[in-house]
Amino acid sequence: MDNESDTPKVIGRLSLASLTWLRDRQIPARPVAYAVAFEYQAENTPELSRQVDEYESDGVLNDEAFEHIFREYVLAKFIDLGSFNKTVTELVNDTGAAVSEARLQLKDFKQFLQLAKEQLAKLGSDDVADLVRNLSNNTAQTYHAVNALESHLSTVMAEVRVLQKKYTQIQRQARQDQLTGLLNRNALQGEFNQMVEDEGVESITISVGDIDHFKQFNDNHGHTIGDKVIKLVADTLKSNLKGSDIISRYGGEEFVIILPNTHLNDGMKLMNSIREKIASLGFVNTATNKRIDGITMSFGLSQFESDDNFHSLFDRADKALYRSKQNGRNRVHCETKKALN
Repeated sequence: MDNESDTPKVIGRLSLASLTWLRDRQIPARPVAYAVAFEYQAENTPELSRQVDEYESDGVLNDEAFEHIFREYVLAKFIDLGSFNKTVTELVNDTGAAVSEARLQLKDFKQFLQLAKEQLAKLGSDDVADLVRNLSNNTAQTYHAVNALESHLSTVMAEVRVLQKKYTQIQRQARQDQLTGLLNRNALQGEFNQMVEDEGVESITISVGDIDHFKQFNDNHGHTIGDKVIKLVADTLKSNLKGSDIISRYGGEEFVIILPNTHLNDGMKLMNSIREKIASLGFVNTATNKRIDGITMSFGLSQFESDDNFHSLFDRADKALYRSKQNGRNRVHCETKKALN
């Protein structure tokens, strides 16, 4: 049974609402902008809606903003990996058919040569000449079949290389946050699921972090500085984690870190250490020659239990983050039931 939200009537309503929304803001209904507007009207992705509202309130809902939102929240949802796999399958099947045809040609030629060998001793000179002509003709046919196969293989391999390059690019874009180069939220959940199945991982701690008062950076200095703050924080987080740790920009100014084989106590110590390093960050705004500092970050942590999934584990860490915010920000808290004294 089709999802009710996918009916022509609903799709038509959302399409009209999307076009009207773009028209009211005097935004051309280009494909990227329309895709973002449609998702915004559908209200299926709260983080996308929040990002659109922030850009609009700041007066910077432009082509660059739409491109960022599209890559972050829409692209992975609509990548047609099925078509890619189908195309590759068809190429492989075509190549297999060509190889099979050539193999049959060579088999027939081998049998022909064997028969010719047996007949040579019995035949006279005229018959030998006829046999040689037949050998020559068969050799030419086999030669053309092999040449055709080689040509076909060259064409197929060139197409496969192009597809592989495009697939790698799409796959990277689908998993990566454009601004920071970190994993995005979709890729993070996939990595988490693999980690849960990994027998070598005995414990998992998750940390949800949020840059304090981030909106003030955008309001006071503009989105360019806001982006620079996010990038600086992302680089600091990444440089202070070990290779097996997984970090993601979960959306906006929020980051999620998954710490395998790390207990909650150790996770708290690590995030406190990183928090202190972030609090010391700063840089000079080259446009105004003024120093930008006061960057702080709050964290909340939780530890994986056997009945957890990603969302339940995330929710507990998010609640701990909320307590960090309530208690003054620039702090680290863990889930209540595992609170450290």
